[in-house]
Amino acid sequence: MLTIDQVEKYLGQRIKDEYGRFVGTLLSIYADVSGNVESVEIALNEDNYKQIFSDRLKLTPDGIVVIQDWKVEAINAENQLDRIKKRMRATEELYRKGSIPGHAYEEMKSRLDKEFSRVKEKVKDVKLKLRQRINDLEDHILRLEKAMSNLMVLYMSNEVSEVSYKASIEYLRQSKAKAQDEKKDIEKHLDLIEKLETEPTETKT
Repeated sequence: MLTIDQVEKYLGQRIKDEYGRFVGTLLSIYADVSGNVESVEIALNEDNYKQIFSDRLKLTPDGIVVIQDWKVEAINAENQLDRIKKRMRATEELYRKGSIPGHAYEEMKSRLDKEFSRVKEKVKDVKLKLRQRINDLEDHILRLEKAMSNLMVLYMSNEVSEVSYKASIEYLRQSKAKAQDEKKDIEKHLDLIEKLETEPTETKT
């Protein structure tokens, strides 16, 4: 949990996401009476503002960093999936060893089964969101590649100067690299979620 003291020094500054992309300018802080930051207000541009909650904020040596919303949801889903699977395996093992009576086992198993169904629905929604974000990033990368190709043609035909070309092409290359980094990060979380999904809920005998 971040505090006002940790965040206030960055007011008026531009902040980035984990991939080095500028998100916007930090303009205001919402905090509880204990000084814990609940959310911040960020100006994306002069007429577009966004409130970002504290679970998407991280303090790094380089300042405040904004975590993508898909990542917060993915990590929460991973933690819940891992926890429910461990509890189900523990319940089965304790019953198999005769450490808990049958009536307690049935009650716990029923409760865990219901919770597992709820977690599976949440995981399904999260995976859908991750795949949609991958599609968006792939479209974005294609647009960047198209812009880069067009710029190269203009440069080779001497329609833009070398100075202008280098400035623009470098920006486009960095944008593409950052989009590719995010795409790889999403794929990593998708793989982890699918691995957790396939883990057994019963211990091996």
